[in-house]
Amino acid sequence: MAFQLLLQRGWVAPDMNLKYRFVLLMLASLFAISANGAPLAFSVNSDSGNSETEDSLYVIDLESGIDQRVAKLFNGIENRTDTEGLAISPNRQLWGIDDDSGTLFLINPESAAVDYNEEIALSSLSLSGFPAEEGNDFGMTFSCDNELYITSVRTRSLYRVNLESGESGIVGTSGALGANISAIASIGNPTRLYGLGNGQFQNGETDSPNLYSIDTETGVATMIGQLGSEAGEYNQGGLAFDSDGVLWAITDRRIINNSIANLPSQILTIDTSTGAASLIATTSEVGFESLAITAPMNCAFRADLEEFDGIPSLNQAGRILAILVLMLAGIMVLRQRLS
Repeated sequence: MAFQLLLQRGWVAPDMNLKYRFVLLMLASLFAISANGAPLAFSVNSDSGNSETEDSLYVIDLESGIDQRVAKLFNGIENRTDTEGLAISPNRQLWGIDDDSGTLFLINPESAAVDYNEEIALSSLSLSGFPAEEGNDFGMTFSCDNELYITSVRTRSLYRVNLESGESGIVGTSGALGANISAIASIGNPTRLYGLGNGQFQNGETDSPNLYSIDTETGVATMIGQLGSEAGEYNQGGLAFDSDGVLWAITDRRIINNSIANLPSQILTIDTSTGAASLIATTSEVGFESLAITAPMNCAFRADLEEFDGIPSLNQAGRILAILVLMLAGIMVLRQRLS
């Protein structure tokens, strides 16, 4: 495909020597690898305000902010209308949580179909133990040992959820978080759990735009630091680690200061030692409140399974190795040509 593109653009001649074609193909592949090595993620625009596309699954290039819509989250009967959290489990399944129905469900990453059942008997769970009213603004993440942690803004609490029954139990005491945290992410074994505080209250006043560490035994959140000036005003957001251990966030900026602003979501990286955020890109779509990149990382043990494991992308070491291999192949061909 790369050579055909070069041919169509007139950059090579149709009768060019095969070895030169090979070199150009290697160079084209090198540029492709360099350009497409950034992390990719899943998110749902649950607060976009556009009835045609709202509540759709998107794939987002975190480095550029380019977002590609997959489809609406649909279970064959109705759409999932308030997906607040996404997470990828250790067995490489993409899960979502719907605030309206209090339901935890599987998502097909290729079609956005929900509640699908390909290889496991259970695909959807009605959660218990949470307040029945809407407004939980769930955040969710899996740990290396397949613990599912969920936060509720309504109760300001951390929960563990049983994936077989859907039953949830508060970690520590109710209200132990002490902050409105609607996005969480875990890494490592033992689990290190982080939370992103909401940026504004519903009246537009400042809430808790900070990064927190969360104790998985007591449920207590400890403020690490403020996101800082590179993070624009926002309401809720999503949080996830990538395969290199970098912490990423995406923020919902549709409503700012209690008025509809329809600002695109910001993509940030966050320093886990200071809480400081760096602005990386903005999306073209609005209303993203969730983020999922890969299965739990930095685990002492990970099963060698073949199921879905996040959106594939090369890490920095992989990109460097691929570039060196391609350069070596090109040099070898040139040396044979000149000898």
